[in-house]
Amino acid sequence: MQRVGVIGLGKMGLPIARNLMERGFEVIGHRRSGSPELIEAGGQAADSPAEVARRSDVLLSIVPDAAAVTDVVCGEAGTLAGLRPGAVHIEMSTIDIARKARIRDAVQRHGADMLDCPISGSPPMVAPRRATTFVSGELASVDQVRPVLDAISGPWEYTGAFGTGARLKYIANLLLAVHMVAAAEAMELARRSGLDLDLVQRTLDDSIGSSAIWRQRGPVMRERAWSPAPGPITTLHPILEQIEDCTAETGLSAPVFASAKAVFDKALADGWGDLDIACVYDQISGRPALRPGDLPALGQGEEAS
Repeated sequence: MQRVGVIGLGKMGLPIARNLMERGFEVIGHRRSGSPELIEAGGQAADSPAEVARRSDVLLSIVPDAAAVTDVVCGEAGTLAGLRPGAVHIEMSTIDIARKARIRDAVQRHGADMLDCPISGSPPMVAPRRATTFVSGELASVDQVRPVLDAISGPWEYTGAFGTGARLKYIANLLLAVHMVAAAEAMELARRSGLDLDLVQRTLDDSIGSSAIWRQRGPVMRERAWSPAPGPITTLHPILEQIEDCTAETGLSAPVFASAKAVFDKALADGWGDLDIACVYDQISGRPALRPGDLPALGQGEEAS
């Protein structure tokens, strides 16, 4: 099992492909817009998902949305057209669980299997193998691709039946959204209170009130460096919509999540979708989002608005 087909060579897929090659896997990749970076890294390009499927022992896809996953698998040149019997498709996109299950069913009717394996972590966490993959589906299929899962991006966890990976991703991103807005409120309160923001960051990094978001996005907030975005709002927001559906489905009242989502909703409506999620700091402070070419960030000595 040496040939892995990677479909979707964007901010997450390309470093995943590189990680696989570093572990000795032969990678055949496809991206609609092409990926010279894959060739430069030693991978091979395919003209379609169907070609990837014909040439690969294991498939892996990570694409933006449900329409893209459907096209990758069921489209005219989708993987079903070239799928090998017994192959396993590691599907890493975060989309509606019921829709992904229907796509999995189509794969199974062709004598192969699909695993639901969303990844938790930002693009900069993938290459150094600090992102976590939530693996769900048939355990026999998981066992078949364990070496590939080990090579993808870092630790992985088997969560159970198909779809439990996505549900765990929902929990992770609920916390991410809430922590991001809370960190933005805390940073803005510190600024308005006249505190030295470097001191605030340094003091709280290892405190009980800290979080991974505070440590990672605190420096981004202090610099108001929203672009280029390691984690743009356009990537997070569809998952927040899925979480909202999940809370409704389970009958959960989630007022803290709802408040955090409202902040991201407004940021998206204001045209901030291409900016990093940390830009909600400017939503909280009421300032226009800082973009490349704008004036430098406000100095710490400046009076709070």
